[in-house]
Amino acid sequence: MRIAWLKGDYVGKNKERQKTAGQKGCQLVISFHFNSSANPKAKGAEVYHNEKGESEVLADALLSSITQVLGVRARGVKKAKGTRASFLQHYPCPAVLLEPCFVTNPKEAAFLHDIKTMRRLGEAIAGTILLVTRPSSPIPSVLGLDIGHKFKTSQPYDKGAKCALGDFEADHAERLAKVVAASLRLKEKEETKGV
Repeated sequence: MRIAWLKGDYVGKNKERQKTAGQKGCQLVISFHFNSSANPKAKGAEVYHNEKGESEVLADALLSSITQVLGVRARGVKKAKGTRASFLQHYPCPAVLLEPCFVTNPKEAAFLHDIKTMRRLGEAIAGTILLVTRPSSPIPSVLGLDIGHKFKTSQPYDKGAKCALGDFEADHAERLAKVVAASLRLKEKEETKGV
C-alpha cells in the first residue's frame, strides 16, 4: 500500500487535496481532525463519511475502534453532505473524517499527550482500515492521508483549535496520522513475511 500525503486547500474553490487524491489514484482517504467546543465539558468521538463505496461501513468500524481505545462516548457516524465535513464529498473515492475526541476537554486532551494511548489509537485505526477494506475489495493500493488544518495553501499557519493543554489540534492530528501510516507499513511487512 502506498500512502499519499494530501496537502493544500480542501475547502473553498481550490480543492487541491481532492485533486491530488484523484491524480495519485487514491482509493480511500482518511482525514484527521479533533473536535472543539466553547464548552470544555463537550466530549466524545464522531466520524463523518462521504457516502461513496464502503465509507459508511468503515466510518462505523472506525468509531467503534476509537471509542474502545479511548473509552469515550460515541457521538455517531454522520453523513458529510451539508455539514462542516462536506469537503469530503469532493474526494473521488470513499473518504472519512475522524474526530476521536475534543481537544478543548482537558480530560480528553490528556489522551493526546500520552504516547502509549496515541500509539494504541493509531494501531487500532490502521487495523480497522485493513480489516474493513479486505472483505469487500483488495486493500487500497493508494491510501490518502489528510491532516486537517495543516499544510493549507491559503492559510499556511492554520493549526485548528487550541488544545486545553496549550498546543493545537493540527499537531495532534499530524502525530496520529503518522502513527497510522507507520502501523500500516508494519502490518504490511509482517504479512509479507508471513508473520
